Amino acid sequence: MIKQQKYHHSITENGNIQIRLVTEYLKDGKLIDKKYGDPYTPADTKDMTGWDDRSKDIVAAITDLPIQADFGMEKKNKPHPHEITKVGIEEAISYDRVIEEDGKIAVRRITRIFDEGVEVSKKYHRSWIMPGQPTNGADVMSKAVAEKLHTQEVIDAYKAKIAEQIK
Repeated sequence: MIKQQKYHHSITENGNIQIRLVTEYLKDGKLIDKKYGDPYTPADTKDMTGWDDRSKDIVAAITDLPIQADFGMEKKNKPHPHEITKVGIEEAISYDRVIEEDGKIAVRRITRIFDEGVEVSKKYHRSWIMPGQPTNGADVMSKAVAEKLHTQEVIDAYKAKIAEQIK
């Protein structure tokens, strides 16, 4: 039996990276079990010394100043839950994302309805951005991460993986 450790990356509704250490236990090359550590957001995303390249690339994408400005504009157009006025019926839309090992980005749109500040409905819609897929219509953070991570190498590896699965 062997154990290997990997990072699991996600981006919160507020646009922060969350990293979990994942420990996988393998026997004869097959996954037996997997344990996830607690989510962690680096204290200083300006100093990512000691982190893996993927974590650094994600942080570079989501902390880019034009992306931050666009994210702020997107939040104004689609208020987040903590920005509701608590007057009348309001809708708040936010997104969170999980970046999978093969480059797929799972995007979860969260739509909440509030009545006088009380959440009365919460619905999820999941979509994916596959390596090589256009990012038209994606939210700002998801688009930024896809553009940073979906290099030609990642796209080619993803296509090869899919082709192998079809055989």
